[in-house]
Amino acid sequence: MKCAIVTGTSGMDGSILADKLLAKGYTVVGIDRWSPVGISPNLKDAIKNPNFILESGDITEEEFMRNMIIKYRPQYFYNMAAISLVPESFKIPMTVFKTNLLAVVNILECIKTHSPYTRFYQASTSEMLGDNTSTPQNTDSVMLPNSPYAISKLAAFHIVRAYRNAYGLFAVNGMLWNHTGERRGPTFVTRKITLHIVKQLNGVTTPLQIGNMDSYRDWGYANESCDAMILILESDVPDDYAVNTGEAHTVREFIEEAYRCAGIDIVWKGVGKDEKGYDMNGNVLVEVNEKYFRPVEVPYLKGDHSKIEKVLGWTPKTKFKDLVRLMIEADLK
Repeated sequence: MKCAIVTGTSGMDGSILADKLLAKGYTVVGIDRWSPVGISPNLKDAIKNPNFILESGDITEEEFMRNMIIKYRPQYFYNMAAISLVPESFKIPMTVFKTNLLAVVNILECIKTHSPYTRFYQASTSEMLGDNTSTPQNTDSVMLPNSPYAISKLAAFHIVRAYRNAYGLFAVNGMLWNHTGERRGPTFVTRKITLHIVKQLNGVTTPLQIGNMDSYRDWGYANESCDAMILILESDVPDDYAVNTGEAHTVREFIEEAYRCAGIDIVWKGVGKDEKGYDMNGNVLVEVNEKYFRPVEVPYLKGDHSKIEKVLGWTPKTKFKDLVRLMIEADLK
């Protein structure tokens, strides 16, 4: 049986990958930090599968990761673990670099030394583009990262390329633009929005607290993004790919569409920090809160997926409005 290690397996992407790889008949070794609250609900299906092995540990522990690679010698290694919340990266930059960069270097070293035929996938991000608003954007675009998270990810992006070119490793980057879905964590803006709307539908009167609503994002469906990851790592030639929809929408549009899916039309009043969103009866449903503004914003992300479409045949299928609707419907259930 083919074996795949998936780090960060309890997260949205990691758990979806685990389910998809198990469905392909692989043995999947999920690596994640021990949690006092037990196994993540995202793993409720994987944990029932006899081909799924959950190993608790931290990718920043060099000896632990070395032991994992030697023990399993996987055909595939998906590194999905990261500290990925941008505002948080400004608070703990040293920890972010240790997790998002130094751990990657160690894993690549271990693969090079102990399991050189292991194929390595690095979860990369459009946040690396930062201040570059030229569109459409892809892996060859100018990178102007403006957060510790984005800078650490860009360094890891280049380390992967360096190990591929220097040592002949099958090491690749999947540069994903924003993607979301039913398993997205509640601290991320899309899930925060849909969860709060459902609470309001169930009687909660507290307004949704939101930061900058005018930044543009290229939102795709996580399930389809994970299909792209598998295609990238199982392709004939190692290379880096941009994964996105080629459409850009503001956070404001996401909020409006989410409320529309819940049967509510939003009316905006006020300007800047004083702006509020009201329903047709004059009830305040949305408020701007400075607490949720980033220290530095990434203003405009809109990707170009022509390379992965041409080479590997991947294309996004779920449109923006359908993505918002399926998230609202999932949270209503």
